[in-house]
Formats: sequence, structure tokens, C-alpha cells
Amino acid sequence: MSQRPTSVLSKELLPASIAIFATAALASFQALGLAAALPDIAGDLGDVALLPWVITAFLVTSTLATVAAGPFIDGVGASRMFKIAVSIFASMGFLAGFAPSMPILVALRVLQGVGAGLILSTGTAAISLVFPQHLISRAFAANATVWGVMGVAGPAIAALILTFLSWEWILFVNLPLGLLALIAGWKVLPGPLGDKSIGFDFRGIALIALVTIATLFAVDALSVESVLWLGAAAGGIGLYVWHARRAEAPIVRLKHLVPQPYRGLALSTALMLTGTFAMNSYIPLYVRAGLEGSAALTAWSVLPLTVGWTTGATIASRLADRHSESWIILIGFVVNIPALVAAWLLVTLDVSLALSFTMFFTAGVGVGLSTNAALTMNQAVTPDAQMGRASAAHLFARNQGFTFGAAIGGAVLLFVVTAQLGDVELVRELIGSRDAVAPPGAAEAVQSGFAAAVAVGVGMSSLGMVSAFRMRSSLRAERLAKRRS
Repeated sequence: MSQRPTSVLSKELLPASIAIFATAALASFQALGLAAALPDIAGDLGDVALLPWVITAFLVTSTLATVAAGPFIDGVGASRMFKIAVSIFASMGFLAGFAPSMPILVALRVLQGVGAGLILSTGTAAISLVFPQHLISRAFAANATVWGVMGVAGPAIAALILTFLSWEWILFVNLPLGLLALIAGWKVLPGPLGDKSIGFDFRGIALIALVTIATLFAVDALSVESVLWLGAAAGGIGLYVWHARRAEAPIVRLKHLVPQPYRGLALSTALMLTGTFAMNSYIPLYVRAGLEGSAALTAWSVLPLTVGWTTGATIASRLADRHSESWIILIGFVVNIPALVAAWLLVTLDVSLALSFTMFFTAGVGVGLSTNAALTMNQAVTPDAQMGRASAAHLFARNQGFTFGAAIGGAVLLFVVTAQLGDVELVRELIGSRDAVAPPGAAEAVQSGFAAAVAVGVGMSSLGMVSAFRMRSSLRAERLAKRRS
């Protein structure tokens, strides 16, 4: 009789762990690592107007590919999808290193982003299918740790590569590392467990793209046009619901988003991430332009929240042995919301940055607790044959939280800065040069704008806690009903 594995790195689980965690690390590195090389890329390829799309194109297509992967994981199996995902990601990333022009580089990054999204969904579903129940929460924690560490360390690793080699080598590493992960995971992931008849839902993915893009434009700048974009987003949601109720195999099934506990898991997680990343996305701007911090301090200012996230995810994986996932999710909010409130007070009163960093770390712990428990609970309530769709739907909700948080935080911050200075472009002097004299009132305006973004984050995360409470109450009522029947 074989002994029960005690670790995600146990001998029988090691190949799957290497495959899942290595590809997560590589995808996280490629998402933002290339940011360090943007000046070099612009110098070599020109077309500077397209430069932001080197990063943005990757992130947008990876978000859409994440949700598109669900039906295929169920239909063709995690094993085949893993091979397809890693092949697309590694080959397109490698070819991007040979791009002769900026438009071709952006096009290849679009395709690489598709591979990254497929990797994220496939890896999440594979954790639920490969690891034994007692190790699933710890596997999710390990994946979050790898993703978080590489997300922060990515630009630093890229900078190290640039010190000795050219920017192309940041992309060339995709092929050898991708091949190693492919070899490790070639035979260890499961085959199809769901419906094998796969037909791609083009209409559904188009409507999801419409909702995503319209929401981003709605909060990109707070203006009259925002109302129109919100209307477009609401219309897109309505059309998708109408479509999903009639389609035989919609890209996201409503049963994985609408009924409890799926609704509570999606809403609570998305709103917490929206609230936290409305703040976290602009911590570097706050440190550099608001506090006139050094370049080094600015570069590492996002580290406290990231370390807090991975710490919280690890704690959640240990608490899962003794407590329910819904309880851990609520504890995450109990940690996160007071930390955001304290961060708002510290920023508003211009108190010690060290204390602010402590609150950023604590807010991250709350995020790690709730998001890890939500992933584990999503797995626990989903049949294996639907794991791909359910995982993709939950990850899509999470991604909306990241994206919407960054967008609304930036819109609020810039609204306040513009109101105080009359022209947000004045802040560029302060951000762009360490020797520049700050425009009058610029630092104070950025501090006020950042404080407003944190305040909005508090509200968003609080709404998420309400959703988590409702989910837990629904589950309690359901258990009572079963006992009485």
C-alpha cells in the first residue's frame, strides 16, 4: 500500500509540481519582466507609440484566454491543453526575440499572451485534479507564492539579463525553460473528464471581451463618457446572460457564476482584489511623486503587499486543515479591510512610510487568505468533469478585479491630481527626473489622489465582505435544510 504524499514536492507529485509551478513562474515573469527592457526595445525597433502594447497586449489576451480555456480543459483534458498552452507560450515568446519591428513584436506578444492565459487556467484546474484533497490548498499557496515572487522579481531578473545580454534574451529563455516544463508535465496530467464535443463559443467570448473593454474605458477617466461605457458594459452583460441561457455550450456557464457559492466566491474575490489593487497599482507613483522617494525605494515599494499575499496564502493552506474555506475567506476580509483603513489614515496624515508599508503587507495577508481559500472552495464544490470551466470562470472574475482595480484607482488618483493642479501633466517632471524641481503642490496632490484611491479601495473591499457574508449564510441555511429533511 503506497504511503499518502505529505508534500506537493513528494516524489510522486514532483513532476506535476515542476510542470505547473515552473510554467506559472515563466508566465508571471513574461507578463511584466519585459517592462525593464522597454527603453532598449524602443531604441532598436522604433514605433514608440506602440511601446505600451508590448505589455498591455499580453495582459489583455491572457485575460481572455483564461476564460476561453475552460471548455477545452474539460473536453480534451488538462494534459493536452497543457501541451498546447506551453507550446504556444514558449514558441511565440522565443520568436518575439527575433521580431524585426514593433508591430510584429506586439503581434507575437498577443499570441504569447494567449498561451499565458491557457497556462493559468490549465495549471489551476490541474492542481484541483492532480493533487490529493489534503494538499490542494497548499498547492494553490505554492502557486500563488511562485506567481507573486516572479511578478515582483521579474523586472529585477530582466535588468540582470540586460546587464550582460540584450533584451532579446528575456524572450529567448522561453524556449528552453518551456521545454523543460513540457517534459516534466508530459505524462502526469489527466486526460478529458467532461464533454468531448468541443465547439468554440465565438459569440460568448466576443461579448465577454466587450464587457471587459467597456468597463476599462468607463473607469479610465471619470467623465460623462464613463456613463456611456458603463451602459455598454451593462448591455454586454445582459446580452451574455441571454446568450448563455440559450447556447448549448457557452464559454462561461451561468451555473459557475450565478448560484451560490459560485456567485459569492466570484464577487467577494473580485471586489477584494479591486479594492486592494486600486491602492497597490499606484504605490510606486505615491512613493516617487508623492513622497519624492528614491528610485530604489520606488522599485521595491510593491514588495510588502506581494510578500503579504504569499504569506496569507500559506497561512490559509494551514488553516484549511481545521477550518472551513468560507470562514477563512471572511477572516481574510477582517484582516484586509482594517489594514486598508489604516493605510488610508497613514497616507492622509502623512505619517511614517514604514508604518504604511506594514499596512500594505497586512492588506496583502488578507488577500492571500481569502483568494487561496476561494480557489480551494471552488475546487471542493465542483465535479471533476466541470473543473476546467469552473476554474476558468473563477479566474476570469479574479482578473477583472485586478484590471478594474488598477483602472478605477488610476482614474480616482488622476481626477484628484487634476482638480488640485489643473493639469496632471505637471506631475511628469517629478516622476521623470530625480533632479527635477517639483511643480508647486504636485507632491501634495499625488498624496491626496493616492489617499482617495485607497478610500475607494476600502469601499470596494467592504462590498466584497458583504458578498462573502451572504455566501456563508446561504451555505449555513443549506446545511440546516439538509439536516431537517
